[in-house]
Amino acid sequence: MTRAAKISIAVPAVVAALLLSLFAVWKTNDEFFRQFRSFSVTVVNDSDYDLVSVETGILHSDAAGNAIESGAKHTYAKTIKTGQKKAISPKLSLNGEGGIYLKYTDARGQTVQKTVCSYTESASGYSTVTIRNDRVDVKENCR
Repeated sequence: MTRAAKISIAVPAVVAALLLSLFAVWKTNDEFFRQFRSFSVTVVNDSDYDLVSVETGILHSDAAGNAIESGAKHTYAKTIKTGQKKAISPKLSLNGEGGIYLKYTDARGQTVQKTVCSYTESASGYSTVTIRNDRVDVKENCR
């Protein structure tokens, strides 16, 4: 077998092995790579009430340092029932620095707003929001 024939067989085999290895790393380390994707939030409804509306949006600071909504927002209007978990991938854009909030309304009409990403420059990463009757827990991993 000539040297050129060996190379023509070896190169695709090495490339295929490398691609399979990268795929395996990507699948087994999903949490690591997830932080570099567009922002997503997982809402876990552990409360006694259905969530009838969930809004996510961008927060900026005004000249006095107060957090204000920027106008960029996404509304998830489907009901998230008690005990249900839902991943939402809002289409949010950001110029400069800011944060991301989540505002939800439950079946009683009570509205609560929480910061789910306290600092981001690119609206990427993810957060998990667990809603209970007496509190809201946020685990964030934003970029």
